[in-house]
Amino acid sequence: MPQNRAHGVIRRSLNYVWSQSSIFTSFVLCSLFVLFVVAGVLAVVPDRLLRQCAPWRSEILAGVWGGLGMLALVGAVCRLEGGVSWFPVFGMDGPALPMLVLLAFTGGLMGTGQRGLACALTGLAFLALSPLVFGLLAGTALVLLADRGRQGVCLPFAVIPACIPADSPLSPPALCLMVLLLGWAVSSQKGPEAVLPAGIGLFLLGRLLAEVGVLPPVQQGLLIVSGGTVALWGAVQAVRSPAASGILAGVASAGYGGLVVMLTLALAASVKGGELFRTATLLATGAPFLALLAALWLARQEGGLFSPGSAVAQARGARGALGASLLLLSAVPPLGGFSVFWCLLSAGEVAAAHTHPAQALCLLLVLAGAACIMALGTVGLLRVGFAAFVRQNPASGRSVKQSAGPVGEAPSLSTVLLLPAWICVGCAALVTVLPGGWLALVDHLFAGNTPRDFSWKILAHVQFSGSDLSLTPAYALLALGVCGAGAAGLGRVFKVFPLRPAISGAAVWRDGAPYLATSEQEDVAAEPSSVPMPAVWVALGMLLGADGQTPSSWPVVEKTGAGARYLQAVLFRTVAWCEAQGMVLILLFLGAGLLLGLFAAK
Repeated sequence: MPQNRAHGVIRRSLNYVWSQSSIFTSFVLCSLFVLFVVAGVLAVVPDRLLRQCAPWRSEILAGVWGGLGMLALVGAVCRLEGGVSWFPVFGMDGPALPMLVLLAFTGGLMGTGQRGLACALTGLAFLALSPLVFGLLAGTALVLLADRGRQGVCLPFAVIPACIPADSPLSPPALCLMVLLLGWAVSSQKGPEAVLPAGIGLFLLGRLLAEVGVLPPVQQGLLIVSGGTVALWGAVQAVRSPAASGILAGVASAGYGGLVVMLTLALAASVKGGELFRTATLLATGAPFLALLAALWLARQEGGLFSPGSAVAQARGARGALGASLLLLSAVPPLGGFSVFWCLLSAGEVAAAHTHPAQALCLLLVLAGAACIMALGTVGLLRVGFAAFVRQNPASGRSVKQSAGPVGEAPSLSTVLLLPAWICVGCAALVTVLPGGWLALVDHLFAGNTPRDFSWKILAHVQFSGSDLSLTPAYALLALGVCGAGAAGLGRVFKVFPLRPAISGAAVWRDGAPYLATSEQEDVAAEPSSVPMPAVWVALGMLLGADGQTPSSWPVVEKTGAGARYLQAVLFRTVAWCEAQGMVLILLFLGAGLLLGLFAAK
C-alpha cells in the first residue's frame, strides 16, 4: 500500500487498485485537463466562430462543468493520486480533487468571459505539480478577476509563497501578504467569482502548512492576525455596504479570514483540539460554501436585490431559493453554519482545557472574536433578507408602485436562471443532513492525523476520534419538524395561534381622484431650516477675510485639489500601463520569487 502524502500516514484505500500507471488514473487526469481547456476556450471564443452553437454556449459550458464535477467526485471517492509519465506537468495529489469538486459549482455559475477563463485557469493550477506553473496559472486567474487597475498590479504578489520554500524565513511574511491580498480580492467581487480567490488562498495555504508542520508561536500569531484582519474587514463591509452583492462579498471575505484562522489552528497548533479545528474547516467548505454561491448568484441577477421591483425579490422561486440559502449560511441550528460554529466552540473548549493558561486565554479571545465576526455577518444576512422579504414585498405596494408594470404584477424570472441556485441549495441541504459523507469526501483537502473513510455508520454524524462529542443534524431537524407539527396541530384543535394571520394591505380609496399630499406630509417632506452660525465663528471669518466664502473657494484648498488631481492622473496612467502589461509583470514577479526562494533556501 502506498503512502498518503497528504496525511503522512499509511492507510487502507483504493490506491492499491488505482496506481499511478493505471488506465483509470490516466483517463481521469487527461479528461480533466481536456475539459478545463474546453471550458476556457468556450468562455472567451467569439460568437461568430461558434455559429449555430452560440445561443447554446451557456448550456454547453454548464454540461462541461458538470462533467468536470462528476469526474472530480469519482476521483475523490476512489482516492486517486499521481499522474502520467508522458505528461509530468500536471497530476493529482490529495487536495486537488476535493477542491475541483467545489470549483465545478463555481465554474458552472460564472459563465463566459474573463470570469469563466479565470475559473478554468484556476482548475489547471490545482492540477499543476510545479510551483512555478501553479503560480503562473493562479496569478493569471487573479489578474483576470481584478476589477480595478491597481488590483492587477498587486494581486500577482499573492502567489509568491508558491515559489518560496515552506521552511524559508520569508515564507510566513509572504503568507500573511497573500492572505491580505486575497481577502481584498474577495471583498471587491460582485458575484460567484468572489469565492475563487478564497479557494486559491486556502489551497495554497493548506499545502504549505502541511509541509511545515508545527509553526513557531510568532509565525502562527502573524497568520492569525492576518486572517482576523481580513475577517473583520469583510464583516464591516457586510454591515455597511449599500448593495446586496457587496454585503455577500463581505460575508465571503469574513468567511475566508475565519477559515485561515481555523486552518492555522488545525495544522499549526501544538495543543489538543487540532482535529476539531480541521473538522470545522472542512465543514465550512461544504454547506456554507454552496449556500453562499447560490446567494451570490441570485444577488447578481436583475440589477440586485436592493433595486425597486427586483425580479429576484418578487419571483416566488427566487425568494424560496434565497431564503433557503440565507438560512443554510447562517448559524441557525442545526443548519450548515451552526455545525461549523459548534465544532469551533468544541475545539476551543478541548484546547483550552489541555493547555497553558496564557495560551488558553489567547484561544478564548480568538473564539470571542470569531463569535463577534459571525454576529456581524449575520447582521449582513439579515439586511439582505429584509431587502428581499420586507421592503420588496408585493403586498405592501411600495416596490410595485415604483415599477413600470401594472400594479400587482410581479416581474418574471426565467426558470433556467433559478436552476443553478436550486442545485447549489439542494446540494448544501444534502451536505447538511449527511455531514459524515462530506467529511470523508474532502478528507484530503487539508492534512490531518486521523483519516476518514466512507462508512454507513458515520454518514449522518460529525464525530471525532478519541472524543465522545458528536453531532447529528438529521435528528435535530426531525425533532424540530415534530415540534412544529405538534404545535400546529394543537393550535388547529384549540384554535390558538401565537401569531395573527397576515392580512394583505389595501390601496387607499380615492374614487378616481388624483393623489394629493396632505399638509402633515408636506411638513414632513419639507427640508429643515438652516441653523444660524454662532457670532464667534462669524467674527473669526471676518477677521480672516473669509466671510461669505466656502472652504472650497479658499486658495489653499484649490491648489491642494489641483495637485491631488495631477497626482491622480499620473497614478491612473501608471496603473493603466501596468494593467496593459499584466502578463509580462506576472512573469517578472514569478521569476523574481523563484530566484528569491532559491537563494533563501541556501
